[in-house]
Amino acid sequence: MEAIICRKQWLGESLVLFELEEPHIASLARPGQFVMVKVERGWDPFLRRPLGIMQAQGDRFTLCFEVVGRGTQFLAHKEVGERLDVLGPLGNGFSLTPFFGVLVAGGRGFVPLFFLASTFVKEGVPFVFFWGVRNRKELPLFHLGREFPSVFYSCEEGMEGGFCGDVLTLCRDRFTHLPLSPQARGYACGPAGMLAELAKEPCFRVLPFEVSLEALMGCGFGVCLSCAVKAKRTPGYLHVCHDGPVFSLDEVEL
Repeated sequence: MEAIICRKQWLGESLVLFELEEPHIASLARPGQFVMVKVERGWDPFLRRPLGIMQAQGDRFTLCFEVVGRGTQFLAHKEVGERLDVLGPLGNGFSLTPFFGVLVAGGRGFVPLFFLASTFVKEGVPFVFFWGVRNRKELPLFHLGREFPSVFYSCEEGMEGGFCGDVLTLCRDRFTHLPLSPQARGYACGPAGMLAELAKEPCFRVLPFEVSLEALMGCGFGVCLSCAVKAKRTPGYLHVCHDGPVFSLDEVEL
């Protein structure tokens, strides 16, 4: 499908936001799902890039990606009015009916959780959002969270009005003062190291957690099998594109 770039915005030095018009994708997208974007019209780069959906409303949806390699550099040079070849929405999303939600985002892991938080606001689901970044260069991201009622920010380099440290330390600090209902559910997305620490942290075991994973993908449909993660409950592997990208925390090895 062809999606038209309607808005482009740089968030800090390396993150780019695209608002795209494509009614089919926008109407079907659910928090936690992703799309596969063709970078150029030709065959170079050959593979599409998997990008999480940050928002969907009306006939438009939003993507936000970090410029980390050749493919995303090509994408970052696209401008308003250009068209992108996009497949999606793909994958399985988050559950949407908790009694109370605890959202934990690290770095660019805020993308699927932003969509989830927006949905919770519309549906009247109460939640708290813990959002952390590594350095001050990423602080412009926090302006996006102004629409949410209960957001706690952290920066590992320190910030005015926020917590100095990583987002999991922020969570531990707040959980000591925040009584949680046994019906609450946790949602997390971030670097692999953050998710691995979350899985080992005793204070998070009181909540059933869903985690959104990132992986290198060739197809996005479960055909190439390049995005395998080791299963915890059964022998063998699961695949981020087909079985995820959202998994129960006790479902995969991190």
